[in-house]
Amino acid sequence: MYFTKDMYPDDLHCPDEIAKLNDIVCRGGSCIIDPYGHYETEPVWDKEAIIYADLDMQKVPASRMEFDGSGHYARPDVLELIVHEK
Repeated sequence: MYFTKDMYPDDLHCPDEIAKLNDIVCRGGSCIIDPYGHYETEPVWDKEAIIYADLDMQKVPASRMEFDGSGHYARPDVLELIVHEK
């Protein structure tokens, strides 16, 4: 998300706090990341933008072979965590 101090509404109830903010309040950094954690697009900083990318949807089921957070990791009959405190 990217926004600047002047994007706040004029009638906001805390004008003194807004006056103390930097001109760029949130620098952004939006991007598209594939299921493996790699950038499909580079992060966009310090400006508004619409990000487009052609996605390979076959990466989704293939990436689940590495980590499936809603599959077998979520099954207590298959995976059990035991912590031995000393």
